[in-house]
Amino acid sequence: MTEPALRATLWIIAAIQLFLGLMMFLAPGTFFDEIGQYGIRNDHYIGDVGSFYLASAFGVGMAAMRPSWRVPILTVGAVWYALHALNHVFDIGQASSDGRGAFDTIFLALLALGSWYLASQSSRIAAARG
Repeated sequence: MTEPALRATLWIIAAIQLFLGLMMFLAPGTFFDEIGQYGIRNDHYIGDVGSFYLASAFGVGMAAMRPSWRVPILTVGAVWYALHALNHVFDIGQASSDGRGAFDTIFLALLALGSWYLASQSSRIAAARG
């Protein structure tokens, strides 16, 4: 992966995190109905998670601009998505359907792997720079 491709990828991730965070923070009912239908709806907790997504968008955006932030931010993202996927393993039966629960779990695990891959690419690019 090249530096410009990595930077563009980080901006795309930051934009997605920003969108999801704003949706959770400002429209928790819509988020619950369309994306996060697990268990009983709780707008407060959805907003709490939204604030994490907004902070994540900020961190990833900073990492797009500051290469020294990339490995730490992306490593935290990989751990977060891995733990998020693990949490979904335990709650597959609480999703709107078992298929949806399995899909979400696998998708989150792939996001963890993707974050780890981007962290490793960031490290490789930094090492090549010296």
